[in-house]
Amino acid sequence: FTCRWLLDLAALSLFLVHAESSHDVSSSSWDATLYDWGLLGRYPQQSFKSSSLRPPYMNTVQWDEQCAQGYTLLSLRGTMVPNPAGVMLDEHGDLIWMDESFGPYVMNLKVQEYQGEQYITLWSGNIDSGSGLGTYYMFSASNTLENDFHEFTITTDNTALLTSYDTISVDLTSFGVQGRGWIYDSLFREMDIETGEIVFEWRASDHFAINDTFYPIGSAGQSPEAPFDFFHINSVDKDSDGNYIISSRFMHSIACISADTGAILWTLGGRNNNFTDLSGGRATDFAWQHHASVQANDQISIFDNANYKKWHEKLLEGSEISRGMLVRLDKENMTVELVQEFMNPGSRGTPQQGSMQVLDSGNVLLGWGYHAGYTEYSPDGEVLCDTHINPAMLFSFGFVHSYRAFRASTWIGRPNTQPDVYLNPANGYALVSWMGATEVSHWILQTVNATSADELNFIDAVKVEKDGFETQIEVPDGDYEYLRIVAVDKTGGVLASSKIVTADRGTVSSSGNWKFTIVSVMLWTMCFVAGWSYHKKLRLLIAKGQHKVEFTSWLQQWREGRRSSTAKSEEEEERLYTG
Repeated sequence: FTCRWLLDLAALSLFLVHAESSHDVSSSSWDATLYDWGLLGRYPQQSFKSSSLRPPYMNTVQWDEQCAQGYTLLSLRGTMVPNPAGVMLDEHGDLIWMDESFGPYVMNLKVQEYQGEQYITLWSGNIDSGSGLGTYYMFSASNTLENDFHEFTITTDNTALLTSYDTISVDLTSFGVQGRGWIYDSLFREMDIETGEIVFEWRASDHFAINDTFYPIGSAGQSPEAPFDFFHINSVDKDSDGNYIISSRFMHSIACISADTGAILWTLGGRNNNFTDLSGGRATDFAWQHHASVQANDQISIFDNANYKKWHEKLLEGSEISRGMLVRLDKENMTVELVQEFMNPGSRGTPQQGSMQVLDSGNVLLGWGYHAGYTEYSPDGEVLCDTHINPAMLFSFGFVHSYRAFRASTWIGRPNTQPDVYLNPANGYALVSWMGATEVSHWILQTVNATSADELNFIDAVKVEKDGFETQIEVPDGDYEYLRIVAVDKTGGVLASSKIVTADRGTVSSSGNWKFTIVSVMLWTMCFVAGWSYHKKLRLLIAKGQHKVEFTSWLQQWREGRRSSTAKSEEEEERLYTG
C-alpha cells in the first residue's frame, strides 16, 4: 500500500459520521492542517444570517499576491454536497454568486462573451456512465441548449461548440461480443446560437478505429443499456485556421479535425501519434486527459490526468501524478515539445475531470476535478496559490468535486434584487449581503424617525467597508423608527438599498422567542407531571385489580363531557350564523 492510501483509509474511518461545519470565522484564523485532516468536517461550509446559502469553506493552503485577481467559478457536486451548485468566489474565497436550483448535476460554469456581452454559462442535467444529457444556460439571456456536459464553448463567430453522445450498434466481435454490439459514439457540433442551426457535425466512429481505445470493455457493449464508450470526447476548440481541436480521453490523444471535410489532419499522443517528441516523451505520454485548448504561438494546453482508476482500484499500483501541460507544435516538421508542465502540488493523481486555463496574466489555473481544489501557477510552473474545497486526506473518495475550475477577471455582477438584511434588535448589530453583486465597496446604514415608512427622508448613520460576503454593521443608538442599508460603489454611487426595517422589531421575531420557549417548557413539564401521576395511579389500580372498573368509569365520564361540549359548540355556531 502506498502511504497516501493508508492515510486516506484512516481518515475515512475517522469521519464516516459527517458533522457539517459552519464556523463563522475568517479563513486566516484556521489551521490548514486541521482542515486537511478532516477535523472541521468532510465538507466544511459557511453559514450566514442574512442569506440561507451555504458555500464551501475554502482552505487556502498557499497564497501569493502574484495570484491573478478575479473570480473563481466552480460547479460543485459529490456525495457530501447537499445541493449541487454553481459557485463564484472572489480571490479570498468569499462568496459572490451561488445557485442551487439546477438539480442533481451542475457542470462547466464559466464566463463567456457573446455578441459583445458577457454571460455566465453552465450545464445542468443528468449523468450516466461519464456522459450526460441536459441543458446549457446563458445567464442574462433566454437561450437554452440541450447537449452533453463536457463542452460548451462560444466562438468569436457567435457559434457554440458542443459535445454529445449517441448509442449505436456496431461490430464488436474483436472485443469478444457475439453478434452486434453497442457503443457510445462521441459527437461534436458547431451551432449558430441565434438560429439554432447546426453548421458542422462530426462523429468519432466515422474516423477512429474502435480497437485503438485504451479503455477496457469489461462487460459493456452487450446491450444498448450498457454501451461501450470507446472514445469519450471531453473537449473541443477551434484553431486559427478554423479547424477543430478535440480531446479523446480513452484514445489518449488530441486530434485536429478538418472544418471542410471532417477528416483527421493530425493526431497528438495515443496509438496513432503523428509527432516526433522533442522532450523525451513527456510531450506525448499524457493519458486519460481532459480539456485541450488552443493557445497562442502554436501551443496547446492539456490537463493530463495520467489516471482513470479510483483509489480502491489502484491500492496496489500507486498513482501517477496529474499535471497541466503546455506543448508547442511544429506542424511543418511534425514535431512537438513540452514548453512547461505544472505538477500537482500534493503529488496526487486525479482519476476524473480536471481543467487547465492560461490566464491573461500568463499564470495558469488548474482545477483538480475529482479532487476538490484548484491551484494557480506562475508561467514557469511555480505554485503560487493552492486552495482546497474539502479535506485533502479525503480527496480520493470524491466526496466533493468540481468538473472544471475557471477564473473570470472582467465579470460585473449587477443583481436586480435588493440587498438582504438580518437585524435582531437584541444583538445591537445588523448583517447585510447581496448575492451576485461585484461592485459594492461600502455599506451605509441609514435611519429615519417618522410615523410612516412612506416617503421617508433617510440620513446616513454608519458607513462601513464591505467585508466578505456578509458584512456586520453596528446599529447606532438614537431615537429613530426605521432603518435600511444602502450599497455604494467605490465612487460613492448608490447601487441599491435594502428593504426598510422597523428598528425595534428587526427581521426576526426576537421579542416573542423567549416567551414561546418558556410557555413550551411549562406545557411539557405539566404534561410530564400529569403523565407520571397517572402512570403511578394506574400501576396502583392494576395492583389492586380495579383498573377495569376505573377505566370504564373514566370512559363514561369522557363520553358525557364530549356530548355536553359538542352541544355547546353547536349552540354557539347557530348563534354565530343567525344572530
